[in-house]
Amino acid sequence: MPIIAQFEFDPIDYRTGLRDVWSFNRARWVVPIVGIAIPALMIWLAVGRHWREISLTDAFWNALPWMLLGAFYLSLLPLMRRTAARKALQDDPALRGTQMRTVDDAGLHIRGAGLSQDLRWADLVRVEETTDFFLFFYNRSAAHYIPKRVLGDRQRDELRNLIQAHTPEVGASALAARSA
Repeated sequence: MPIIAQFEFDPIDYRTGLRDVWSFNRARWVVPIVGIAIPALMIWLAVGRHWREISLTDAFWNALPWMLLGAFYLSLLPLMRRTAARKALQDDPALRGTQMRTVDDAGLHIRGAGLSQDLRWADLVRVEETTDFFLFFYNRSAAHYIPKRVLGDRQRDELRNLIQAHTPEVGASALAARSA
């Protein structure tokens, strides 16, 4: 039995989906390392080594640029996601109108304004379940999503069963996310 989800594009959902997709990216640790480790090292080099020789005011002014740089790097990805979500509707005409996602034994079927795409199970890199979405990755860093809010409990369970039946190695993680 196919699982059908219909929803209108929502920038908040889209931004949350981008965050969830990013959480599965292997490079997700680069920005925090750049945003925390490098400024911390530079603060130690500028202030920590000379702590007894400089005043508190000098320490503050020496550390401030590095703290601001760290704050910039840490806020960069959330700001980029927010901007992308805000501009997505005007940049991508396929997001206008009702979005329909159908999942069945053949795979994932996406329908939207001027968009019709069918992905077989074999075409999907992986499928993940998060708190808010079912993510169907068609490459390592991009996914189509189905918001859980548009599915009933029974539909969610049927979708989990379909995922587990067609992608056994992913189905186990999807079921683990459900119980968490």
